[in-house]
Amino acid sequence: MSRILLVTALLFSLMSVSAQKNRFIRPDYKKISKTIQKPDSPLNYTLLMERYRANDTTLTREEYHLLYYGFSLQPDFRPDKQDVYSDSLLKLMKLPDLKAEQYDVMLRLANKALEANPFDMRYLDPAIYAYRMKGNHDLALKLEFRLGRIVETIFNSGDGFTEKTAFHVIAISHEYDLLRALGFRYGGQQRLSKTGIDYLKVEPNSYGIEGMFFSLKAMSN
Repeated sequence: MSRILLVTALLFSLMSVSAQKNRFIRPDYKKISKTIQKPDSPLNYTLLMERYRANDTTLTREEYHLLYYGFSLQPDFRPDKQDVYSDSLLKLMKLPDLKAEQYDVMLRLANKALEANPFDMRYLDPAIYAYRMKGNHDLALKLEFRLGRIVETIFNSGDGFTEKTAFHVIAISHEYDLLRALGFRYGGQQRLSKTGIDYLKVEPNSYGIEGMFFSLKAMSN
């Protein structure tokens, strides 16, 4: 099964424009906390999450920004939470021919994982694939929208080229997911600075990019 990838050339074009205009939307956690805690606001986090879990495609970019980065401010947020589903999902995804009941297993595992980690892109991919294979294209499209918005939210937070313009993520696994979404392969070297900036080396590519920087500030909130 191939991953759902964004068009790399388009992303780098947008990245270049964003860098020139310096219009990155970096997370301001104090502001986000204040916004999502207002009980009578449509931006209240509980209401936003209800819409997100219902696959509401009317959620705006601003609302996804609040959802994604606001998740790190929730009491039950655990960036080091153990992943208990990826191995089982990976085994299913590697099978050459899946039966109908195996797609059901894939969906059950992916949905359980997404209940605990609603922004984990590793589980959205197999869920989208399984729904497509079962003929539920409407739900697959809604999950593709969700996946695209998550990638876009991270992508808009920086360009990943320097420590000052690092991509902001709320989990280490999202670093690798974004690399894959951009069409890169992890180069096998990782370096975490004292300031919470992670650097991932990538394999040689036609863009001449040696690696990407990611901010892990969310994990220290």
